Amino acid sequence: MRIAIDARFLTHPQKGGFKTYSENLIRALAAVDQENEYLLYVDRPLDPQGLWPDRPNFRYRVVDAGLPLVGMPWREQVGLARQAARDRLDLFHAPSLTAPIYLGCPLIVTIHDVIWLFPEKFAQQAPRSVGRKVMEWYYRFVPRLAVRRARLILTVSHAAKATIVQHLGLTGERVVVTQEAASDLFRQVEDVQALARIRQKYGLAACFILGIGSADPRKNLATLVQAYAALPAQLREQYQLVIVWTHSFLAAELAEQIERLGLTQRVRFLEQVSNEDLVLLYNAASLFVFPSRYEGFGLPPLEAMACGTPVVAANNSSLPEIVGDAALLTSAEEATPMAKLMAGLLTDERLRMDLVQKGLKQAASFSWEKCAQQTLAAYRQAIVN
Repeated sequence: MRIAIDARFLTHPQKGGFKTYSENLIRALAAVDQENEYLLYVDRPLDPQGLWPDRPNFRYRVVDAGLPLVGMPWREQVGLARQAARDRLDLFHAPSLTAPIYLGCPLIVTIHDVIWLFPEKFAQQAPRSVGRKVMEWYYRFVPRLAVRRARLILTVSHAAKATIVQHLGLTGERVVVTQEAASDLFRQVEDVQALARIRQKYGLAACFILGIGSADPRKNLATLVQAYAALPAQLREQYQLVIVWTHSFLAAELAEQIERLGLTQRVRFLEQVSNEDLVLLYNAASLFVFPSRYEGFGLPPLEAMACGTPVVAANNSSLPEIVGDAALLTSAEEATPMAKLMAGLLTDERLRMDLVQKGLKQAASFSWEKCAQQTLAAYRQAIVN
């Protein structure tokens, strides 16, 4: 088979989400499949220092956006469609929700969640530029067309599949679950000197609680801050709250809340943290808290568990499926119960060690190799159908 993947997120600077999925899936496909030919369509030249698959059956094509304002839609609907026709593909995989609608070959689309169907529920209520409004419209309209056009839909959890079937009117047979995994980079680190250096590098206390924030308000860090404020004063003195920002768009707003609560001296914001440093931060943390309102999969809790860090997470969407019995679950919106679970883990060593062991086992049950094998099986199914 000659398979093309829209790999534009390989070269994008912002971490998480589509980039994490694209990088790990493509690397895993390169590891498990030496027979099929892969064309990776990127939107800019590759960084020579990047860790790109270097296999005889993997080639790269630069299909750039070219135009201001409508560059990404133009690239996807015109540039990629033209390139696909020139390359005489057997299959096109769009891994990031949208896809070229007019293709001469079978299409597979990965839909990670249904957040895009409910912008009024999950979107940031702030003034938006014309370009942003155009992209919001595109991300609401084109996925519906792509779903109709696609032979199969891939998604990343059984919870996500259920909502996709429900809201898009699909049969279950057309939606295939290919679960993600924590990257092999996320692992336990026994080097106490390395952990001491990471604390020193970022000016962190000896003991801290870790959270992760982005430009997406559904990550719900306001509730985490409220839960931290509800901890007994003794625990706040002992444990700093550290928030890693993958994008700092909402940082100023959260800083105002922290100041109102009188917690400025106990909360640290970290930006531009490399994945290598994030591994060490997970390992150095006493606890990881993930109060997200909705996740198609929810990688950070799995990453934390792979590093041997106990987790408190929200009890919604895919999170119970992903963490199993290896984390403590609570409502995303209620700070007091969240604080009680956090305090319990920080003061009960037996409970803490039980979750650490369960978390390591749970994280190990997921793998990108398994995801790649399931994806490859879906490719074959789409060709046959």
